[in-house]
Amino acid sequence: MSTTIWLNLDDQKVDVTYLDARFAQKGYTFLKKPIPSGDEEMTIEMGKQADIVISTWEPWNERTLQAVSGKVKYIVRYGAGLDNIDIPAATKAGIPVGNVPGANSAAVAETALLHILNIGRRFAHCTEGCRKGIWPSTITGNELDGKTVGLLGFGNIGKQLVRMMKGFDVKVLVYDPYLVNVSGEEYGVEFVDDMDDIFRRSDIVSLHIPFTKETERSINKEKFALMKKSAYLINTCRGGVVNEQDLIEALRSGQIRGAGLDVLCQEPPEKDNPLLTMENVFVTSHMGAASLESEHRSQVIIADCIDTFAGGEIPYNVKNHIN
Repeated sequence: MSTTIWLNLDDQKVDVTYLDARFAQKGYTFLKKPIPSGDEEMTIEMGKQADIVISTWEPWNERTLQAVSGKVKYIVRYGAGLDNIDIPAATKAGIPVGNVPGANSAAVAETALLHILNIGRRFAHCTEGCRKGIWPSTITGNELDGKTVGLLGFGNIGKQLVRMMKGFDVKVLVYDPYLVNVSGEEYGVEFVDDMDDIFRRSDIVSLHIPFTKETERSINKEKFALMKKSAYLINTCRGGVVNEQDLIEALRSGQIRGAGLDVLCQEPPEKDNPLLTMENVFVTSHMGAASLESEHRSQVIIADCIDTFAGGEIPYNVKNHIN
């Protein structure tokens, strides 16, 4: 009996020819159908047609997981973040869940660096000014050299970002309470024991933490109040870790100087979201993980893990244990 795989992506927007070839070789049935983000009914409808789900942004919660229990045998996330999947509920429903950690780390780190450079030098303002006929478009910005960059979280992406900043004369502070037996000297960074030190001492704070109940809206007015008025916030992890209203108020009041955001609390955002029009904010459309190289790496990992699972073994990327 053929294994049916559902991918919640538009293959007109994302090149999945590698997966097409791999799955055809194995004789899998490959359904490529995008559904609206957050649509529980469509999630259930498509899930009931699949043995394996390659997940993007559809909601896998207790209701949707129970509805497909017994049909869906394995969910693998097209990315590292698992915040759209209720892992305990998946375990209860008997569905193992995996992801592709590290595949897009370089791409996201590059996006963080792009925002860091842009927020200081205002490249986006200058290029837009040239398109409007403003020449010269004189903008006095800040160099990255000589600055202190604080990283909140030091997983694969944080480590990649440190590697990419090696050519700059920067001091890097890191806070990550989950680090074990890691030396700051090994990476050329200073580990701090108090998260607040990241916000007090940094000229640029870059967020690299997962979205969990503990981190939800944890970057809020209390943290912004600690920052230098000349400091910038960079977020390329998840929009929900930031209290967006507190951020808007901090930017409007001059509590912090600016922000570079690849993620927002609501995506796509409402057209009247102030962050989209503020002069000291630069927003990109959650494009951090998307590069041709990261897409290929992700698809190789996904196909390998699906083959492992279809062969009767538990893939290395599974995050929950099913009895």
